Amino acid sequence: MTTSITRRPGAARAGLRAPRRNGAAAFARYLGKRLLYGVIVLWGAFTASFFLLYILPGDAAGGLTFGAEGDDIEALLAEQRALLGLDRPVLVQYFDALWGALRGDFGDSIYQRRPATELYFESFGQTLELAATGLVLAVILGIGLSVLIELVDWQWAREALLSLPAIAVAVPPFWIGLLLLQLFAFKLGIISSTGNDSFLGLLVASLALAIPGAGAISQLLTANLRGALTSPYIETVRNWGLGKRAVIIRHALRNSLLPVITSFGTTVGIMIGGTVLTEIVFSRLGVGRVIVDAVDGRDTPVVLVCVTVSAAIFVVVNFVVDALYPLIDKRISLEER
Repeated sequence: MTTSITRRPGAARAGLRAPRRNGAAAFARYLGKRLLYGVIVLWGAFTASFFLLYILPGDAAGGLTFGAEGDDIEALLAEQRALLGLDRPVLVQYFDALWGALRGDFGDSIYQRRPATELYFESFGQTLELAATGLVLAVILGIGLSVLIELVDWQWAREALLSLPAIAVAVPPFWIGLLLLQLFAFKLGIISSTGNDSFLGLLVASLALAIPGAGAISQLLTANLRGALTSPYIETVRNWGLGKRAVIIRHALRNSLLPVITSFGTTVGIMIGGTVLTEIVFSRLGVGRVIVDAVDGRDTPVVLVCVTVSAAIFVVVNFVVDALYPLIDKRISLEER
C-alpha cells in the first residue's frame, strides 16, 4: 500500500504546523481508506491462493490414496473427494472457505487432522525470530552502508560501494543463503547445516534475508543523503566548523531517515517472502517448511492460513507506517490526488 502525499509550500516557515484540513476528520478518512486497501489485499491473497491450488494438477485425495493398488482405485479416489468435499462446485468450496476464514476458522489440516491455525502458530515463533533478526540486520547494514558511501573520500571506493545496494536487491535470498551455507557450514564448519539449535546459525540465516532488504534501504537512503548534503542548512552547519562525520551522522542522516520509513513495509515484505526459501535452504523448522509441505500435499486449509496470516502481517505493518507518517511530518497533506 502506497501513501500518496504532498508537501505544502511554506510549511517550514509556518513552524511545520499542519492546517486544519489535516484534522481528526481528515485523518479518520485517511485511515479508513488505508484500512479498506488492507482488506482488499487480504481478500486478494486468500482468493489467489485458493484458486491457484485448485488449478494445480492433483488434489489432497490423491495424496491420501497414494500407494493404493487395485481396480477400485478410482472408486477410492471418488470416496475421498466426497469426504473432503472436493466433489462440490469450486465456487461452493471457495465461499465455504472464505466464510470460515472470516470467522477465524480455516478448518483442519487434511493430513494431520488438527486445526490449520494451530499448525501455523506452532511454527510461527521460529519464523518470527528469523524475520525479526533479519530486519534488524537489514536496517543496520542498510544505514551503515549509506553512511560509509558518504564518508569515503576515494572516488573508486565510493563507486564500488554504490554498486553494492543494486547487487544486493537483485540477488535472490535463497542464492545468498546457499553461498553462506557453503561457507559457514561446509567450509568453516562453525554452524550446522540443519536445524535451529545455534544462535550463530540464526545470524547466518538471517543475513541471507537481510542483504536484499539492506540493499533496498541503502538505495533510498543514499539518494536522500545526497539530496540533504546539498541543502542550504547543511552548508550552514558546515560553516559552524563541524567535521564531515558529524555533519553526515548528526544532521544529514537524521533528516534523511523519514522517507525510509515508507519503505519499511516493503522491507517487511521482503522478510516475509524470503523466510520461506531461507528456512528450506538452511533446513530450519518454521512456517516455510509448513507451507511447502502443505502445497506439496494440496493441504488447502494450511496453505490458506499461512498465506492469509502472512499477508495480514504485511498489511498491518504498512497500515502502521501509513498512520505514523503524517503524524511524524506535519508538512504532509492528507488530501489525495
